[in-house]
Amino acid sequence: MNFIAQVVWIFPKFDPIYLFYIFLMGVAAFVYVKVMNYLQNKQTSVVNHWVEFQRYASARKCNQLELNILHSFYDHLNDDEREIYLLPENRNKLKNALYRYFLKSNANTTEREVDLFDKLFRSGVEFKKEILSLNDLTVGEVAALEADGREELTYVMQKTTDELLLSIKGLSKDLLVPGKEAKLYVFRPSSGGYLLEGSMTRTNESGVIFHFNGKIERKGESHLMLTEKLSITVAPWPPPDEKKQVLELDKNKLLLTEENIDKQLEVLKRIAKDQKEHNEKRFEIKDNPKPFITLSERLSDRGILFTFPVEISPEIWKQQDLWEVSFGFENGPNFNIRAKMMPTKQKSDLYLLRYVDADETVRKTLYEEIRKRGGIREVLT
Repeated sequence: MNFIAQVVWIFPKFDPIYLFYIFLMGVAAFVYVKVMNYLQNKQTSVVNHWVEFQRYASARKCNQLELNILHSFYDHLNDDEREIYLLPENRNKLKNALYRYFLKSNANTTEREVDLFDKLFRSGVEFKKEILSLNDLTVGEVAALEADGREELTYVMQKTTDELLLSIKGLSKDLLVPGKEAKLYVFRPSSGGYLLEGSMTRTNESGVIFHFNGKIERKGESHLMLTEKLSITVAPWPPPDEKKQVLELDKNKLLLTEENIDKQLEVLKRIAKDQKEHNEKRFEIKDNPKPFITLSERLSDRGILFTFPVEISPEIWKQQDLWEVSFGFENGPNFNIRAKMMPTKQKSDLYLLRYVDADETVRKTLYEEIRKRGGIREVLT
């Protein structure tokens, strides 16, 4: 007798609880997808917020170090704050939040914080103003109070023709001494830093009165230039490696081999065609970047304007990324600085060498040499 025929097949009954399990699995899958999308969108939103913030700061002439400071500030904000502060109508909220952040942080110099405030929040009209008196300061302007060899962040709450009421939030109590001599550091992106000399005449729980004595000293980011011509030597950097000389091929002596004969024949055909059509310029060998000596038109602590000597093609600036410029002053130091070369917008025969590796010591030394020789306000473009 067939054993299989004797087996009684019992099929499981469909229990309603299975529907509940299927429902739970669907809910779990739905929640998982939603959570992953939320996290992904959140991360994308954070990146986009920073990109927008960075674009705004770059448009306000913030340099890379200042962008790094802003990135640290941005990282400590929550998501809602990041979105709110990006709105143009909330610039004051951004300013207040950044000020509170700087009061709690000791990671940056006070002067750099003042510079950053001025670049971010100065209006277009005020952007180019110089500081000639207290009239050129604005209520709400962030500044640095310097006394006893220290610098601490403050801001202008009120002003008269010769006095300022400064906020004492964040100021050390031992600085708030009536009669103490002090200086107030302010900044303008177009002309640099300024030190206003004076003293603290009165202090109370709301602020300190700074009495301005009329003396203003330039400091910091101002740039000067020399218009007298100075001999400069410009060379490709890094220098060409003699062991890696490029072979110059004669177009009339092309080497034909079994491996590339078809390709070379095509080249020969194109050469013959262009020669027939008098299109020899296609095969002119471009000037290789090489050292040359010329005269500066304007020389500053940030770059040099110059013209190419007649024997050098201006097109070589396109063929080399970095150049080393060497020059010296009579009875003064010599400089060797790496720079990027580019044409200027105003005159086609003027080119700019913009320094890329001059550290603060080099810049200050160069600035002093230019100042001693009667340098004027820098204009490089």
